[in-house]
Amino acid sequence: MMISGHRDSRLVLVLQTDHSRVAGLLAAHWGNDEFAEPAPYESMVLAAEEHDSGWWEWEARPTLTDEGYPMDYIGSVKNLGSIWLEFFRRGIERVAERDPYAGLMILMHAEGLCTRGKGLISHMPDFSAIPEVRDALDRWETRREELIDRLRGSAAYRDLATEGELWRNFKLMEVFDQLAQFICNRYPFDSEARKNGPSNSIGHVPVGPGRDDATLTVDVLDGARARVHPYPFDRSPLRIPIPARLVPDRAYESQEAFLHDFYRAERCVIEYSLHDG
Repeated sequence: MMISGHRDSRLVLVLQTDHSRVAGLLAAHWGNDEFAEPAPYESMVLAAEEHDSGWWEWEARPTLTDEGYPMDYIGSVKNLGSIWLEFFRRGIERVAERDPYAGLMILMHAEGLCTRGKGLISHMPDFSAIPEVRDALDRWETRREELIDRLRGSAAYRDLATEGELWRNFKLMEVFDQLAQFICNRYPFDSEARKNGPSNSIGHVPVGPGRDDATLTVDVLDGARARVHPYPFDRSPLRIPIPARLVPDRAYESQEAFLHDFYRAERCVIEYSLHDG
């Protein structure tokens, strides 16, 4: 969950699965005269939209930190341990059954979460030395090669499964995720309370074949709007609805007490928009 403070002593909870939907919306509208549309389009949008779908297993009945507070997504590796790795295993396989290219992108994203985005994202920690993570990375490497072989044997995917195309699309996945994190992990949009997570500058952004990567800058204008430069989407403004829950900002004495508030929580939809800068 992505947790932000609310003005009336409550917490705003945005589920990882809803953050995934925001990433999918960004992917679906990516592309204009300057930025190439993702290809294969359906696979990339599906991958972005479902990249955190494995979190459903936990978010159906979320647990607390040792101090009794709702658990923010940053720090979840420490708090959840190997359970977190299992989320991704299930999410990868669930999607790969339907679309092997999308499943491969989610697998590569999972690898990136453990390895500072495969070296692209300096603010992320590197978990690759943890034995359970190392074991997962070894298993994912084997599964990655299986999926790549399958894609390269398919006329539909062969041209998009070269080393260069896979790396470009992996970078796009990281951009969709980083931007969706920036959007979802703060309330209101101009809040400066969060000190971790992506900054308003996102690098290694693929523009199109034969062109250098760009750096996106997100300048927040007020509590609901931000300007993006250069602008990669097909419309401006791009409206971003984010489902959220409001729960008391307190330590809970038990899991049952938290779930009582979590299930009964007031629902709201946060409305943000991105504008051509």
